[in-house]
Amino acid sequence: MENQTITKVDDNTISVIKNVPVEFKFTPEYLNEQREKIIGQKEKDNAQRDLEIAEIDSYLTEMDKLGVVEKQVEIIETPTEVIN
Repeated sequence: MENQTITKVDDNTISVIKNVPVEFKFTPEYLNEQREKIIGQKEKDNAQRDLEIAEIDSYLTEMDKLGVVEKQVEIIETPTEVIN
């Protein structure tokens, strides 16, 4: 069977990978339109992330004013035995 690879997965299953040629055709107009759409979405996403970061920063500022601090993690060191 050409353009495919068949392998046994287990006693009841095979895996088939087909190698299918794919062609894409683009016009400059299409690519420019896609580029502008992607840039617009990126700008919206970045603006949303900026709002989220500002909100988190305001919560951290309030926590600082209220004296809320991070939990301290206690590190307990246990002796280790070196075996040669």
